[in-house]
Amino acid sequence: MQGFPSFIASVINQTATNLIHLQSLGFERIVVGGLQPLGCLPQATAQTSFQSCNSTFNDLVALHNNLLNQSITKLNQETNDHTTFTILDIFDSFRSVLNHPSSHNIEERLKPCCVGVSSEYKCGSVDYKNLSKVKKYLVCENPESTFFWDQLHPTQAGWNAVYNELEKKELYQILY
Repeated sequence: MQGFPSFIASVINQTATNLIHLQSLGFERIVVGGLQPLGCLPQATAQTSFQSCNSTFNDLVALHNNLLNQSITKLNQETNDHTTFTILDIFDSFRSVLNHPSSHNIEERLKPCCVGVSSEYKCGSVDYKNLSKVKKYLVCENPESTFFWDQLHPTQAGWNAVYNELEKKELYQILY
């Protein structure tokens, strides 16, 4: 974990360089996505039986998003156009849904819907022994009520809830 802060800073510096290059190519408006709370992904919450997010990972994400925010602010000041670069803050939208899942008809907020039947398998794994295709994963009964589909990806209901939060907060401002 010690090397992550400097790695994150280098990622942000490269992102800024890439954004300047995109602007030089003629792009007038660029939206940059911040990171979601990676410590809340099922692969990070499995250690607590999907009960709580990993605060260390989320602290690193917060560092990334803060540095990105500072970098975007600086770029906008240097270009004298505060609308050139915009951050799409999905961290707060994810966190809002995960902190208030019932308001989005989400019953299971951290546990994935699709899982391997054992630790050697994952969602979508198939065993092809003896020319038979044996599914080595299980899917929950009601995917519409879960936030995560697998260890990394939200379900359609999860993304819909995040979008609804974005729409409330800032998506409208970014697009219009």
